[in-house]
Amino acid sequence: MSAAFWYAVCYEAEGVCETPFRSGNQENDPESILRTRDGRPFLQGTSLAGALRQWVEETLPDKAVPLFGSQKNGGSLVVSDLVFEPDAAEGVRPRLRIDSKMGAADDGGKFDMAYVQRGSRFHFELVWLGNNAVSPELSAIEAILSALHFGHIRLGAQKTNGFGRVSLSVTKTLYDMKNPAHRKCWMENRSSGEQNTLSLSEPAASGRVTFVVEGMAENLLVKSSVAEHRGNSSEMKNLMEGNSPVLPGSSVKGAVRSRCEKIAPLLGISKDRTDSLFGRGIDRNDGKSDDNGVSGTVYFEDVYLDNAVESPIARIHINRFTGGVMRKGLFYESPLTRSIRLQITVPAERKDGCLLVLYALRDLGLGLYNLGSGGSVGRGFLHVDSITVQGPDNQKSCLRFQNRELVKTEDETGLLAGWQKAVGGMNHEM
Repeated sequence: MSAAFWYAVCYEAEGVCETPFRSGNQENDPESILRTRDGRPFLQGTSLAGALRQWVEETLPDKAVPLFGSQKNGGSLVVSDLVFEPDAAEGVRPRLRIDSKMGAADDGGKFDMAYVQRGSRFHFELVWLGNNAVSPELSAIEAILSALHFGHIRLGAQKTNGFGRVSLSVTKTLYDMKNPAHRKCWMENRSSGEQNTLSLSEPAASGRVTFVVEGMAENLLVKSSVAEHRGNSSEMKNLMEGNSPVLPGSSVKGAVRSRCEKIAPLLGISKDRTDSLFGRGIDRNDGKSDDNGVSGTVYFEDVYLDNAVESPIARIHINRFTGGVMRKGLFYESPLTRSIRLQITVPAERKDGCLLVLYALRDLGLGLYNLGSGGSVGRGFLHVDSITVQGPDNQKSCLRFQNRELVKTEDETGLLAGWQKAVGGMNHEM
């Protein structure tokens, strides 16, 4: 009877969250995160394996079944839970469900979402079992770990809202089961001595288009869920991540998506197509028990506003019925001013989505809508300098602005023109 495997390769990964991280619990309660019995946040091995397999199916499809198995056969890769260190800090962000038909807050739509803060440390293991110490499957596993380290794979929930990007350091240990000493170490869960630090190099292009918006945010306001009360007044605090004010990716996503949905009908793009780009939650009012929503494919990043200049401003609440000042109506806000950099990625094959996002960001540069709170009183309108577009084959284009006017379009590679031609319909100019 032959052995099930002659070689085992263990990849021990120590990681750091570069962005917030969320793993929901069984009750799908947004105010809780999944924890082990001793209280540590964690991501189930099945969820980790699912994220890794999805990337493999898209980039190395011939390795998906050998590594992860199928309904008929098991795979050669064993994936552990991803477990955080005991000191991993939990944070909470305010969120708001929007009624897509009315464009207003959904009934009971305000909620808080819990997450693990960026900078938190974790560990997990990948163990490969096979019969050849030099196998193409090992190269595929190392490509997976590189893709995870460089942000091509994201983990947990809220990935399209900027969550789930990590960085890794990985130790690789080989066990040769023909070697009695290695076999003993394997049985006792000790290092075999055949150990080295894995060098992670960025994989080939991910098949995504990256948009980068650079400019200045003046009077940007992102309210936290709790106001500080002092005497007869209150202060609306900015949303913080640790010691840094933050403009959440979900907030940027909401503004850009809203603009895209206004532009889409002009290009003949259906609502189903925009839903497949930005995602769609379960419609609780349509009575369809089989509607599980749609996961989005456009990724937005959080914007951290370290060293931003605060400008405290006193305001008053007005009673909308009497037109007078509400009792205890004095409150303070502290809008922020700082240079800003937004990053958004879109699947390259979705040319209609790339064109929609391009037009929406152009309108942001023209000052036609704002980010954050308080747009009705002039908050959050950006002074955009440039919008740089990077394609997966190193095509590069750029829109340049001055005083909220588009002054130059650079498209020598034809990237933008190609999207316009593909979408057809109306021949829009930048």
